[in-house]
Amino acid sequence: MSTDLLNLLQLQRRARGVAGEAELRFVIVNETYRLVPYRQAVLWDERSGITAVSGVATADPSAPLLQWLDRVGRRLAVAMTEPGPIDRAMLDPADRDAWADWLPAAALWLPLPLGARKPKIGLLVARDEPFGETELQLLLELADAYAFVLDRFVVGRMFGGAGGRRRLRRGLWPLAGVAVIAASFVPVPLTVLAPTDVVPAHPAVIRSPSDGVVDRVLVRPNERVVPGQPLFALDETVLKGKLEVAGKALATAEAELRELSQQAVFDPGAKSKLALALGRRDEQAAELANLQRLQERIVVKAPQSGITVLSDPSDWIGRPVAVGEKVLELAEEHDTEIEAWLAPGDAIDLPPNAGLTVFLNVAPLSPITATVRSVAYEATARPDGTFAHRVRARIDDGEEKPRLGLKGVSRLAGQPVRLGYWLLRRPIAALRAWAGL
Repeated sequence: MSTDLLNLLQLQRRARGVAGEAELRFVIVNETYRLVPYRQAVLWDERSGITAVSGVATADPSAPLLQWLDRVGRRLAVAMTEPGPIDRAMLDPADRDAWADWLPAAALWLPLPLGARKPKIGLLVARDEPFGETELQLLLELADAYAFVLDRFVVGRMFGGAGGRRRLRRGLWPLAGVAVIAASFVPVPLTVLAPTDVVPAHPAVIRSPSDGVVDRVLVRPNERVVPGQPLFALDETVLKGKLEVAGKALATAEAELRELSQQAVFDPGAKSKLALALGRRDEQAAELANLQRLQERIVVKAPQSGITVLSDPSDWIGRPVAVGEKVLELAEEHDTEIEAWLAPGDAIDLPPNAGLTVFLNVAPLSPITATVRSVAYEATARPDGTFAHRVRARIDDGEEKPRLGLKGVSRLAGQPVRLGYWLLRRPIAALRAWAGL
């Protein structure tokens, strides 16, 4: 067996074993050299121009050489339906004059026969010496093998090639349009997502017993406490001063009362002042007793057991508080409910006892179901500066209540709506906001 025939068979087998169209195009422009030597090989496709160039990994379609080769390929695809040497006279004058700058003198054009109504693809090979008849015949045999394999990728395996796929797509477009219109009337639940926190269901709110400044916070966040355990203490500097003044005022009032009592024995006029002095003494005594009770309550203690819910304790130290101002909460670890924050743009009509599904960050594959019990009518500011409607939901019976402090995302289900409205609700709202309608 001759070397040329052996190379031809090996290249045909190589072409049949490629994994994809890109690999086949690389084989065509580079490995054909084993059968017929050349200086340059170019593969042209009427759909995308120059798709492969010998010796180049990736062809840049914006390069001047490839743009010139694309024009030449389009002209040859029309002028040369049969393979053979290229006559430069059939090219445009500008392209003909540039031939010497880009390609060697001798060149062959090999159309790859894919069949009628299929894209035209051609192989251009060029070198300095003219091609012989034997070399042309070998290239024709190899071109038929290339075309057979290339047809699988270019035309496809189904529906009669590209033309069949185009006819199929033209037939499917109306059906797809009808299906989309029909699907837009399918009722679906209107759902929105909202960031979620697990919060206490029945917390004990610990408030400041009087006006003052927080001096010490005696517990840590999430610490379990027992009844009577100190939680925080107010600064007692001002209260001590008031107690000292009140004590001295009471002593003065009692001294005046004793003096008037002694004078009343001999002086009838002192008797009229006795009742007034007695009242001042009782007033000062009541003031002192009130301040003493406040001193006893200056260290606030836990009224029940539970987990402390508060921010960073250092944020409270030195902060002035008013009487009745909340400082922290006490809650049981698993006596919890769901608090979701619904953005104003996602506010939807929720039916009574609307369902809510919670996906916690620690267990996103184990959702928890809950029932909405209240929705704030007005959006309030959140700690992150955004505004949202507060939604409170109780966890359904049978669900294991998550521990306090977990976070996640809730999906709220509203009234059923049409699928078309569900898809276009946000775009319509954005368009109305942009247009000011």
